[in-house]
Amino acid sequence: MPTPVLAFDMLEESPNIDMPKYNLQPYLFPEGELQETKQATQPEQPSKAKQIPKPPVSAEKTMSSKQPQETQENVLHVVPLPTLGNAKTEDPTHLHELDEKIKVLKNKIKGMGGTPQTKFGYAKKGTRAKKVANHKIAKEKSGFFLGGGYGFGTINESYNSQQAKSVALGIPEQQEIFSVLPKLSGAANMANVELGYQQYFNPYFGARIYGDLLFIPGFANYTTLNDNTTSRGFGGFFYGLGSLNMDLLFDAPLEKQKKHFIGAYAGFGVGLMVLKDRCYNAFRQVLQEGYNSPNTLWKTLIQVDYTINLGVAFTYNRHLRFEVGTKIPLTYLRLGFETPATYINKNNSQQLISEDTGFKRSSLLVMNVLYAF
Repeated sequence: MPTPVLAFDMLEESPNIDMPKYNLQPYLFPEGELQETKQATQPEQPSKAKQIPKPPVSAEKTMSSKQPQETQENVLHVVPLPTLGNAKTEDPTHLHELDEKIKVLKNKIKGMGGTPQTKFGYAKKGTRAKKVANHKIAKEKSGFFLGGGYGFGTINESYNSQQAKSVALGIPEQQEIFSVLPKLSGAANMANVELGYQQYFNPYFGARIYGDLLFIPGFANYTTLNDNTTSRGFGGFFYGLGSLNMDLLFDAPLEKQKKHFIGAYAGFGVGLMVLKDRCYNAFRQVLQEGYNSPNTLWKTLIQVDYTINLGVAFTYNRHLRFEVGTKIPLTYLRLGFETPATYINKNNSQQLISEDTGFKRSSLLVMNVLYAF
């Protein structure tokens, strides 16, 4: 029986063999030349033999034995799993199978009464952040607001009939009051107060609902009578207009941060107006001798005023708003609460007829400063 020989002893005896260093476990081979391993066939199992004790190993061999062993995958050149997975997904057959599965799922969704979603839109980068920022700006510009300012307009009144109502008889008769039918006009310098709520849907568009009150703090003068003028006035009048309004707001930012805006507004208002007047001595130039009254044409006039609101605005720091606009009259609605002037002399007493007593106002210029909370 041939004498067993240790494999590493053989390697020591043949140092010229060109092969990598391996941490070989002691296998027993028959004495003689090593047999080459056939690649096509499975290597034969080594015969069982008694393990011969290892001889002392030098320091160099000890260090080499601590080197990591090569794994079986490296020896057999195993292809990594991710590579195999990519190859599978790129396989046309596999892609075809996925298409068939998608078609089956679509048919199931349609069978359940749904609509399969196969196309999806993706928002551009930063779109969501921009929407959030715009919503924050719109919220900051919304809220209750309070303010006021100045209003200016012209008030006109006239009498347009040769009849007046007899106070004693209660019927119309030939008027004896005026030698010439009067036409009066005067400038109204008014204060304005506004209170309301505005809501912006985005930084550029919004709406508001508010109430405003325009009134003369005192009495103004009718400075013109039938084209004749006097600074002292022919009569005095008080005018007030309270309205409920709804406007649309349009704003354009002046800088990238959208803190300051220039814009416009347009809307509609329904108001209730009050007019009272009084007579001055200069008005006597159109009166018949002997007739006198504390009023010119109206003791009290109350009627509904329909208005169109138009204007431009500048918003500072999203809260403080400066507006210049106009209130254009559309029409008026008499409520039956008016009381025309009554003229008295020694022999008779006549009252002006409401239907023949005219009133008209010009478009009102309004300038306001508002603050949104």
